[in-house]
Amino acid sequence: MQQKDSSDTVSLSELIMEDAEVSEFQHQIHGHGGILGAGEGKVLLKQLIEREHKFYKESVNHPLVKSFLADYHGTVKLKSEIIERAARDATFPVDLSGIETRSADTYICLENLVHGFENPCIADIKMGKQMYDLDATPEKRATMEAKMKGRTIVHIGFSISGIRRAGEPRFDRHELHKLSLKTIITEGLVPFFEPAESAVSAEYRRFIIEQFIAEIVSYRDVIRKSETRMFSSSLLLVYDVSRDKYKKYLAGDKSVCAVGRPQSSTGNNKAYPLLNMRAIDFGHGHWLPGEGPDEQYLFGLDNFIRILREILNGEY
Repeated sequence: MQQKDSSDTVSLSELIMEDAEVSEFQHQIHGHGGILGAGEGKVLLKQLIEREHKFYKESVNHPLVKSFLADYHGTVKLKSEIIERAARDATFPVDLSGIETRSADTYICLENLVHGFENPCIADIKMGKQMYDLDATPEKRATMEAKMKGRTIVHIGFSISGIRRAGEPRFDRHELHKLSLKTIITEGLVPFFEPAESAVSAEYRRFIIEQFIAEIVSYRDVIRKSETRMFSSSLLLVYDVSRDKYKKYLAGDKSVCAVGRPQSSTGNNKAYPLLNMRAIDFGHGHWLPGEGPDEQYLFGLDNFIRILREILNGEY
C-alpha cells in the first residue's frame, strides 16, 4: 500500500502490513459499493469524497457529534493494482457513477463498526426528509423529490436502505424502497430484531431495542444543539446475535460491553460491544455555524424513536 504524503494522512503500518490484507468489506448492505476492509478487519477504506472528507476532518471541532461517528483515521492512497483487484473480486455491486467529487485512488480510513461482532445483524436507516444537497440544481431537486415520492421518508423522515440478518442474504433493496408506513415496521424493523429473540432470548431482544432507543435519544439531544446538515446520511445499527456474549455481559465480564464507543473517546478499551449505533455517510454533510439545528433531520429521528418505542411496547 502506498501512503499519501500529506499532513492529513496517518500511518497505518500497524494496521495494514501487506497489500494482500486489503479486500472487499463483506458486510456492506447499501450504497455505491467499493468499500474495502483492512487491518485485520479493524479499518474500512472508503473512496474519498471531498465533502465527506471535510466533514470528518472538521468533526474534531464538534466532539459531542463526533462521539456518534465512526473514528476517522486519515487517508491512504492505494496502488492501482489493489483497486483493480478489489473491483474484479467484488461481490457487492459497485456503481460510482454520479459521485463526481470522488478520488480515483485516495481513500478515507474509518473505524469498522462491525469489527468484533460474531453474528451481526445490520440495518442502514436513511435519515431526514431532504435527500438533495444545498447546492443541488433545480433539476437535481426535482429528480430527487420525484424519486422519494411515495416513500416513507417523505412522511416520517426516514426509510430503510438496507438490512442483513445474521447468516442471511441482504434484504432486497428494491423491496425495501416499496415499504409503506405500516410495512416498514412489520416487514422491516420488526424482522430486524427477530434473531435477538429466536437465537438468544426475548429478554435479549428487549435489551437490544432499549439500548438502541437510549443511544438514538442521546444522539438526537446532541443534534438538537448542533448546527449541521447531513443530507442523505444514515444511522447504522448493528447488534450481535450471541448468547455467549450476552451471558458474559450479564455476569459482569469486562471483555463485553453493551454499546460500542469510538476508540478516540475510550482509549484502549478492548471490550467487545453487543451493539453499535453511529451516524454514517456524509457525502452531503456540512457544519453550518449560525444556521440552527436541522429540523428535517430531527423530524426523522423523533419518528424513528417513537416507532422503536412502539415495537418495544408490543404494538406490532
